[in-house]
Amino acid sequence: MQVSIGLSVLTLIACGIPLAWQERNVDHCQDGVDAALDHVYTAHRWTEADLPGIGGYLEVHYHLTEAGAPCTRGVPGPGDWGYQGVIRLRPEDGTRLAAAYDWAPLDDEDPVSGTPAAMWPGLAPFVPADPGWLHSDEYAELKATGAKRGDLFLSADHSTAYFVLHT
Repeated sequence: MQVSIGLSVLTLIACGIPLAWQERNVDHCQDGVDAALDHVYTAHRWTEADLPGIGGYLEVHYHLTEAGAPCTRGVPGPGDWGYQGVIRLRPEDGTRLAAAYDWAPLDDEDPVSGTPAAMWPGLAPFVPADPGWLHSDEYAELKATGAKRGDLFLSADHSTAYFVLHT
């Protein structure tokens, strides 16, 4: 009887300590996630493989979004993130990109997830006034699969693009 009570107590301690540790790690993780979600990044990390046609762009401003529950394992993983960004293209790259796909004006500017109307407000200062966003179903189909799937919208002036990617 004493042995079974002792084993029960040891089991509770063995299970309770990791659960408390995990909760502490999740809280710490969520603090880091919250900080990452409130930041505009400018690293030139996006390539032609990520977003075909962007070329050697001049500047980028992007934002992380939560694609799931990044702290369920105590630390974020590679599949937990999405990205929204505004890229200022070189004029020649913008012209090539505009010619390479079947761009059309957006039919609806309602804030549907993944469209410029749903853009994180912190990116708005990097968007030209009256951008006249264009969308390509062909481009969207190209980016519908792969490690970084998403979409791209081209400004009518062809020197600015808005992208959404998911890992």
